[in-house]
Amino acid sequence: MSLFRDLGKKVEEFKQASEAAADEEADYQCRDCGERLFSDREECPECGGDVVSVSE
Repeated sequence: MSLFRDLGKKVEEFKQASEAAADEEADYQCRDCGERLFSDREECPECGGDVVSVSE
């Protein structure tokens, strides 16, 4: 059973690392909830708020 637990832990670590890397590359961010997006949208798919360009 520990094999599956270890595998599950590694998968979760990979998932979190890949999501963090993707967030760093996102060009847009919702000004209401902070969700990071790759394309310009009229409203955030998470909260329905306004989406603005990320200034760097």
